Amino acid sequence: MWTAGLRFARTLGAGLAIAFGMGVAGPASAESLTSLAEPSARSPIASDSFYFVMTDRYRDGDPSNNTGGTNGPASTTGFDPASDAYFHGGDLAGLTGTCDQSDPNDDGLARIKRLGFTAIWVTPPFVQRAVQGDSAAYHGYWFLDLSRPDPRLGDRDDFRALVDCAHRLGMKVFVDVVVNHTADVIDYGQGAAYVPIGRVPYRTAAGRSFNPWSYASGTDFPRLSADRSFAKTPQVDDGFTDAKVPAVLNDVTRYHNRGDIDWSSCVGRCEMDGDFAGLDDLMTEDWRVVKALAQAYGDWIRDFGIDGFRIDTARHVDPYFFGRWLPEIDRTALAAGVPGFTTFGEVWLDTPAELSEMMLDRSLPSVLDFPFQDAARQFATGQASAGLLAALFDEDDYYTSATTNAYGLTTFLGNHDMGRIGFFLTTQSQSQGDALTQRALLAHDLLYLTRGVPVVYYGDEVGMTGSGDGRDRTARQDMFPTRVAAWQDEQRIGRAPIGTGSSFDVDSPISERIAELSSLREGHPALASGAMITRYSEGDVLAVSRVDAATRTEYVVAFNGADTAERVVIPTSTPSTPWTSLLAGPPVGSREDGTITVTVPPRSTVAVKALRRLPAPATPQVTMTSARDFVTGRYVLKARVPGADPSSVTFLMRRAGGDWEPVGTDDARPFRVFVPPLEGGRPDERVQVAAVVTDSMGRTAATDPMSRGLTPFL
Repeated sequence: MWTAGLRFARTLGAGLAIAFGMGVAGPASAESLTSLAEPSARSPIASDSFYFVMTDRYRDGDPSNNTGGTNGPASTTGFDPASDAYFHGGDLAGLTGTCDQSDPNDDGLARIKRLGFTAIWVTPPFVQRAVQGDSAAYHGYWFLDLSRPDPRLGDRDDFRALVDCAHRLGMKVFVDVVVNHTADVIDYGQGAAYVPIGRVPYRTAAGRSFNPWSYASGTDFPRLSADRSFAKTPQVDDGFTDAKVPAVLNDVTRYHNRGDIDWSSCVGRCEMDGDFAGLDDLMTEDWRVVKALAQAYGDWIRDFGIDGFRIDTARHVDPYFFGRWLPEIDRTALAAGVPGFTTFGEVWLDTPAELSEMMLDRSLPSVLDFPFQDAARQFATGQASAGLLAALFDEDDYYTSATTNAYGLTTFLGNHDMGRIGFFLTTQSQSQGDALTQRALLAHDLLYLTRGVPVVYYGDEVGMTGSGDGRDRTARQDMFPTRVAAWQDEQRIGRAPIGTGSSFDVDSPISERIAELSSLREGHPALASGAMITRYSEGDVLAVSRVDAATRTEYVVAFNGADTAERVVIPTSTPSTPWTSLLAGPPVGSREDGTITVTVPPRSTVAVKALRRLPAPATPQVTMTSARDFVTGRYVLKARVPGADPSSVTFLMRRAGGDWEPVGTDDARPFRVFVPPLEGGRPDERVQVAAVVTDSMGRTAATDPMSRGLTPFL
């Protein structure tokens, strides 16, 4: 079996034999392969929109829990609402609210639902080490106890009320989880500097050197010794020897104990076994750690029925972890009656070729789309032309497999680490006043109307910006009246600084646009998850088509980042048709060649919908070529389909003695798929490949099977 098949097995579980049993064994003709055509994959969250909320900074529903039942100074309780480094009092009760969508004064989940969001992503709710160094764990990424919420946020009943309310409102709940590290309770007498494995290898308790990755797929992990197995000798801070839950995490031999990652020099292995900012780095190669994390996080699925996980620092676990941990999570979710449970990981990489490896090679269903954030930021701030976005979308095929593609990526404009989109707009664009507001609206148009699952960082909807460097602490403002003096005077986009007021009490053009975009996606599902085809990218204008396969209807969305109106001619697949306006601009009509002329106002977006269905295409035809991708070294299969019909192409592969299996389906030109390395492949092995086209009317055609050498896969 090849590696994408392994991911397919993890995703569908018992359905694997049935799905693969549909393959064609032995010699095959083009006609026999057409039955294997599949639609382009869509994630369970492909049509959702997320509100990412830092619970401590949203709303204080229960002031009695602000110190978590502790007494003393902020260095003990972690509570100081006048400091941007400490807990401020926001909690689960405040986020939940009264759960009355008809009540305009309900600022909890009902408010988030009124903005049109279909899901929330909450920062880790688990018990934290309250204070480390000069900061408190208000953000949630320093966990000690995974069995219950941090008392500063509430208790298990409060969390259950949050999930129940969200589900009553028709919203999903995703919980931020950490699998790479715990809170920092381990110290090293030898100092914190990272020691490479090549200099000091890991050793068993008996003194034999070994590589933990060699045991990542099994359960016979060797016994280790705190005194002789690691580059550093781990010592636990007083008072924390039994603080962690599950209990196995109190064993210091379940950690890598190599010292802190040095970001100025670290490349490769050190990113996966070094301590992230001093936090205790888990030995995720140890099956007992994998099982403990699966059981602990699985309990939140079983007990509360949550809908998914966002995985923090996903890049920093060993390469085999998700292939072992996620099947355990999937089985738990299925048993708990949550069949659509899914995950997306934080992988801070800048190129699609690199980022896609976390999905194609490491089994993650989806990742946060950092390359999109960078391109959208540059376009919205006027620093880059439309060509940058077009080039980004042209690389979407790197994510395509039998079960994944770019439509499932979680897209965003800013976050709690890098800073808010408002900060980028105010510091990186030359715009002010109304022009600045227009650029903020343009950024959110891009987020909502191009491929991917939009994630809005709380506070962006009311124009929060930031000050200083705009990162980390300075990007985590309060929604409720803030006591941080600097935040009271910060610039807001579309309105005056908040002062001592509440962000819940002000109107914002950004929140109004988010509600409008949400309504647009709900009324026209193709704008959320329909096939996306780049149509135009010249100067400051990008135009894409979104296609509704069920109704055979085409939409066109054009984004203009210029400070002047732009009149552009955009090709479409729907000729001689009137088009109605959905977002700004007058109605238009397409010519016989399918082109439409659209005038896009400065720093604005136009969206139109064809009022007739796509024309009946000619009989489908497809040809295929293959080559080696110079960026990744993977084998790339390419298909050519004549005409302009919004077709899709399923690529197939068959190893000697096996069945034909889908490699992936691409629904936008150029039709391509990048094939992962074959498991256990030999340099002299040959495989058969083929392509099946499905046109917009559901008709199919296939290439004859082609034999290809395996060498390019290695």
